Amino acid sequence: MLWQLSDNGQGAGQARVVETDGERVTVESTLPFAAGATLVGIDTGTNGEYRVKVRGGRRVDDQWFRIEGRFVSLTKPDRERLLADIARTRG
Repeated sequence: MLWQLSDNGQGAGQARVVETDGERVTVESTLPFAAGATLVGIDTGTNGEYRVKVRGGRRVDDQWFRIEGRFVSLTKPDRERLLADIARTRG
């Protein structure tokens, strides 16, 4: 699942979901995010918006940062769609 990241003063970027249980999420992002920040991603397939409150992150390599956090303001239908999309792409 690929997300477009809004330009929050750093330029636009991309993120991909690495793992999630529907509440907690780990993403790899082309932009760094500090603990306490909110990552806002737009799913390129569905145009759904996902907000992640960042718990922490670290650099993975020259291009990617691994960001850990939790979803905020995620409705039950959005959560179910997210988990189904992830299962489909991994299945």
